[in-house]
Amino acid sequence: MAEVANAPMVLTPEELQRITKRTRPSAQARVLDHLGIPHLRHPIDGSVVAGRAAALRALAAATDLPGKDREEASNGLNWSKKA
Repeated sequence: MAEVANAPMVLTPEELQRITKRTRPSAQARVLDHLGIPHLRHPIDGSVVAGRAAALRALAAATDLPGKDREEASNGLNWSKKA
């Protein structure tokens, strides 16, 4: 629990790369948009800045049990329904 309290407010560049599997900021931003993780671009160097708490909330919502706060996929498939 202490390590969470001492964690930085924003994701580190290494964490962003691990989450997005991308190194370029423009590509990272596209993946974060797709994952629903709010982020900003740094005005000086264009790097991606994403808050840790927002990222954790978005990732937790995406991995919750099927049906909970999840919409039907854009291709019409709903994995929460049983055949």
